[in-house]
Amino acid sequence: MMRIMPELPHAPHSLLRRMTGPLAIEGQWISPWAAFDFGATEIVPSWNLSAPPEATVVVSLEARLDDGTTTGWLPTARWNDLPADITTPSATTRSSESSVASAPTTSQGASLQVDTLTAVAPRRLTAARLKIEIDAPPAGETPAQVVLHLATLSGFAPGKCQHREEIQNHEQGQNHAQAQNHGQSANEQGADASRKPPTAPLAVPVRSQMLHADTHRAVGGGGESWCSPTSMVMLQEFWRGRPLDAETEEHPVPWTALRTYDAAYSRAGNWSFNVAHVGRREADGQGLEALVTRLHSLAEAQTLTDGGIPLAASVSFTSDELPEAGYETDGHLLVIAGFTASGDVVVNDPAAPDDSGVRRTYPRGVFDLAWRRSNRTVYLVHPTDVPLPPSPAHEPAW
Repeated sequence: MMRIMPELPHAPHSLLRRMTGPLAIEGQWISPWAAFDFGATEIVPSWNLSAPPEATVVVSLEARLDDGTTTGWLPTARWNDLPADITTPSATTRSSESSVASAPTTSQGASLQVDTLTAVAPRRLTAARLKIEIDAPPAGETPAQVVLHLATLSGFAPGKCQHREEIQNHEQGQNHAQAQNHGQSANEQGADASRKPPTAPLAVPVRSQMLHADTHRAVGGGGESWCSPTSMVMLQEFWRGRPLDAETEEHPVPWTALRTYDAAYSRAGNWSFNVAHVGRREADGQGLEALVTRLHSLAEAQTLTDGGIPLAASVSFTSDELPEAGYETDGHLLVIAGFTASGDVVVNDPAAPDDSGVRRTYPRGVFDLAWRRSNRTVYLVHPTDVPLPPSPAHEPAW
């Protein structure tokens, strides 16, 4: 899901808090409090489970505010891994508790919408915790076995903003040439000064969402809106050749979209649901770890791709800002596969008309501008037996 910031953040705070299993959940599980000493403005949860597809869990968030009060438990989602009802998508049992189309769930000092808990200004979020409850089965049925392998809370707060004139130039698309070289925040430019040469871009399989534009249109608009599940398919295929349990006779993009669809949001772009689906583990705990986090810079993204880890990034841009794309968007997911020697970003963009046009290179500065509008949100996916490179930040983002 896309969040467009009114100002472009400079030197942001971003910190990922991990709570790992494996832990069998009986009834409910409540995490310890995870602290965000910088005072987060947003928190996004992730979870990875081993469970039958029909097992439904109820996820809730509680936050502590900088005035010492707490929000109380805010219902966040009802989640399972069943496919969406293609005849009546609204009947799908997987849903967030609030959607963009409706009023957010609001408590004292915080507001929850789809996949993101946001502080209500001037309050900040200093800590949070997660609750996962197993939905009671119908009478006479045995409760599902649910094992928690990973739960995370990604906290973010913007830093000092750039000069207002520079922001307006970028937002209005008035200085495309300058943005190609200077669209980065000061901390990103500083990272560039010492940037090491990148390794070769990763050979991520290509998938176009547009090939499925007329498939299951009732499910979040069909393939034309399926950038998030299509990006997830590319990441899954990079690691293991196909999505978990995908039937060979069904294309993996619609197969994945049906299992990430959020009935309340009416789309397949719920960040938490996408990583929960991809991170659903085998019974022995093996599989892919998948989470939502925010990075500090493109330099961190290069640390991951140089380490063999592609990632999906959330971006937003106008056609004037990024004419190379051939479209504009107020919220889109694509895969970062690596970087050129000059630092430009090599991507797999699922908005291409067909698979042959998916692999592209976008100017570094403009890409960072587009990415910053989501607070540099990414999906981070890797096999459980493939370690991530060390996080270079003093506030680890993974």
